[in-house]
Amino acid sequence: MIVESRLPAILLGFVLAASTHLAQAEPSLGKNAVEAALQVTSEVDNDAAHSAFGDDLPLKEFSESSETLSLDPVVAPTEPRFAESEPETITPPPTHSLHVMLDWYINPYHAALIVARERGLLDQGGLDVTFGAPADPNVPPKLVAAERADLALMSQPALHRLVDRGLPLVRVGTLIPVPLSGILARDDRDINSLADLEGRTIGYAVEDEAQVLLDGLLEQQRFGLEAVKLERVDFSLSQALANGDVDAVVGTLRPLDRRQSAQQGVATREFSIDDSVIPLHDALILVANRDGLSEHRRDISHFLDALERATAWMVKHPQAAWELIRTAEPALDTPENNAAWPGVLRLLALRPSLLQTQRYARFEAYLKARGLIERITPVSRFAVEIETP
Repeated sequence: MIVESRLPAILLGFVLAASTHLAQAEPSLGKNAVEAALQVTSEVDNDAAHSAFGDDLPLKEFSESSETLSLDPVVAPTEPRFAESEPETITPPPTHSLHVMLDWYINPYHAALIVARERGLLDQGGLDVTFGAPADPNVPPKLVAAERADLALMSQPALHRLVDRGLPLVRVGTLIPVPLSGILARDDRDINSLADLEGRTIGYAVEDEAQVLLDGLLEQQRFGLEAVKLERVDFSLSQALANGDVDAVVGTLRPLDRRQSAQQGVATREFSIDDSVIPLHDALILVANRDGLSEHRRDISHFLDALERATAWMVKHPQAAWELIRTAEPALDTPENNAAWPGVLRLLALRPSLLQTQRYARFEAYLKARGLIERITPVSRFAVEIETP
């Protein structure tokens, strides 16, 4: 049908060209000849119009009788090339594994980790994260230094001392940016002030942290570390205190530690470091292996971004956040933790990646002045701020 509709125009052009040739050859060609030529054109138009609605135009005869006119055959359009090929398989982005060692058994201070996992924020960053609880609270940073874990939670004071001993550790994030440490003493041991700790037995979990804290807390007393007996009790701080195995405990004080003793009928007295000479520091940080940082920088960046988004959501939805946490970790669903949750939420770092360089420099100088480290290490060697996506 497409070819047939072109025939009137083709024939008209053919006839007009012939007429022009005749007019040039015979200047005397009259009106009758022109009218005859137009009559032929009209007849061709009528036949073509009829053929446009019917199929009786003798195309074959016309093609055979025309020596100068040649029509190309009509070729049906083919399918687009993309329709002929098989669709490409969409490959999901690869996941990157991160092994994170906790500083302690799971507790409310790990809220950002739990919520980031439960809300799928780690998956969105292409991360496959596993969390491990240590059998010994002193071990996590040492596993990172030995490249047996990618990240570990620890305190800032302990980081300074381990770096001073040559461990290749670097702070990459912060979960709790304020001190949580102090001394919790049995009230029935007549410990009414720090001066009453002389000659007493004090339990601890992490030695590097305990020595820094006691040194600062006892700085204004007539005695020092040599006048107290330190006893390592690992995870059993509250249990050792309740059993009477120690007179007091020192370290990071968690909600359960304070209330567990009270539940067991043991009255306690707390001595905070807030009024001591100990500089402000981060209670809970994330450390990586300095030598392997470049390999994991992208993954750590996405990990910190997930923690920041999780914390922002918790601040906006505190009750929903606690419901999510206690459902995901039933061991945390206790009256003590439930009561402590509003206070814990206020302590969480809103920007886990943020590094307060001056804080770390100040603490390094303090430890050197107190004789707790041998040399000053530049902050850039043991603390960095990693940009998040």
